[in-house]
Amino acid sequence: MDKERVHEVVKSGYAAVARQNGGCCGPVAEQASSCCGAATMTPHAETATRIGYSAEDISGAAADANLGLGCGNPTALASLKRGETVVDLGSGAGFDALLSAEKLGPEGRFIGVDMTPEMLERARTNAVNAGYARTVEFREGLIESLPVASESADVVISNCVINLSPDKAQVFREAYRVLKPGGRLAVSDIVLSEPLPQNIATMAATWIACVGGALTEDEYLGHMRAAGFQNIRYTRKPAAPLLTPNLQDPMWKAAVELIGEKRIHELADTVFSYSITAEKK
Repeated sequence: MDKERVHEVVKSGYAAVARQNGGCCGPVAEQASSCCGAATMTPHAETATRIGYSAEDISGAAADANLGLGCGNPTALASLKRGETVVDLGSGAGFDALLSAEKLGPEGRFIGVDMTPEMLERARTNAVNAGYARTVEFREGLIESLPVASESADVVISNCVINLSPDKAQVFREAYRVLKPGGRLAVSDIVLSEPLPQNIATMAATWIACVGGALTEDEYLGHMRAAGFQNIRYTRKPAAPLLTPNLQDPMWKAAVELIGEKRIHELADTVFSYSITAEKK
């Protein structure tokens, strides 16, 4: 798919998530689910705890913004400090924004960037309801062209979104641009141990499910280094438990018909959830 088509597919899929209060891979009417996994607790608490959020995180003021769409907890990775300015690439309904706002305090500032109007509407409502309207804002835009001033952020975070971009090299260049010297990057994302077969990587369903656009480790970290990031550190864990295809979805049914359910499970073993930190010198 070309870049515009990828944006259209992802935008449409996440607009549906925002409207339905559910995710991309599991049935939304009967159980909470997410683009990167299925949750059986409400609201998406099982997925959130599985990927690193605390019980306090999922039961506090940010709970209504938790749609179960992440694959890690970048707010914990970032070690946020009071008074800092944070930019979130693909802020969704504002879950990480509201968790960050509490850590940043009244002197801090959080800027979420998202291209999906339905997500932005939910995020803004959630920020007001949680009492963070003064310190948290959400801007419509692409993460490949951030509506954020250069060298204005102390921290850039992202949670299972960069893999959805058709131009990841540009995303990292933009993240580097908006960071102040000495600023840091904290990312949770899906990364592959080996490339997906081309016919799978180009399917719309796999893009929405956080897999089709994923890169291998060498490619992903290579783009970070090329953008200028240093002191790159990461941990990883298998993401297969987070990948639960919804066979009621026509796109997932098409994927199963194309390659078979056995092959899908084999490919799932090549998918990992990475927690990555880096610095701008």
